Amino acid sequence: MEGKISPIFRLFDSHFEDAKTAFLALGKQYKGKKAIELEQKLIFMEIYIELVSKIHFEEKKLKFEIFEPFKEIFKGLKKTKHLKFVLQELDQIKNKKNLTFNTYEKFLLEEKKEHYNKMYDLIVSTPLKKWEKLYSDVHRHSLGLKPLMVNTATTQIINEELEFFNLDNQLKPDNKALKDIYEGLRVVTALENIRIDSGFNPIFIREVHVKMNTLQQTLLSWYQNQLLTQHLIYFFGDKEEISKKYKDLLADLKQNKKKLTATVQSQCKYLFDRILN
Repeated sequence: MEGKISPIFRLFDSHFEDAKTAFLALGKQYKGKKAIELEQKLIFMEIYIELVSKIHFEEKKLKFEIFEPFKEIFKGLKKTKHLKFVLQELDQIKNKKNLTFNTYEKFLLEEKKEHYNKMYDLIVSTPLKKWEKLYSDVHRHSLGLKPLMVNTATTQIINEELEFFNLDNQLKPDNKALKDIYEGLRVVTALENIRIDSGFNPIFIREVHVKMNTLQQTLLSWYQNQLLTQHLIYFFGDKEEISKKYKDLLADLKQNKKKLTATVQSQCKYLFDRILN
């Protein structure tokens, strides 16, 4: 496909430059905040690549071939975010209950240090030519994209996400379904922004987007609780005895998860009943 570069490529270009800047900063010193910034940029870039792949549907493996060189980095950045979420959740509990969990916190910080060192080595060993190739591939596949193509592709991907939402909405969503909904809403929001930037109307009205944002915030709280719960159980794995303080912590987390899950399920039903029917 030949022709002029699509105007929506400037969105990718902006995220790409920010991502590369964050990547270079992490090559000097690996920090959680900058790592999460890079992960957010890569998330958008992956969604954009999915959009381009949908348009170039004849190239079956396009999405995977373009993004594959960044999969290991992306996975490591996600773990960085998870560790940060766990530490944040633990800090909130410590402050609220005026308690300390020194043994577990030491375990967490040791894991964080080991992971950060591993990620730093991965970042500095990644050649810049990988970034150059990704940019070149996306630029080439953004040539000649017509507005109608963008309109059709964004609509198709959003409809695919809605189909997943519909499946999840038929029963009470389990842990995996809630995680998938959280990530699916992120895709829908990004594509709606691309539609607006392309001059198209968003598929959903503002009220729906407000409800989506509210659900995302609740899901984030649920997700942080889930991550700390899972990690705490992992920490207990090789312990012969567990003190009452830690048993109480796990019990509180599970109780809070029940409340958060009920809230999320209620918000999902309210939202999906309106956008799926």
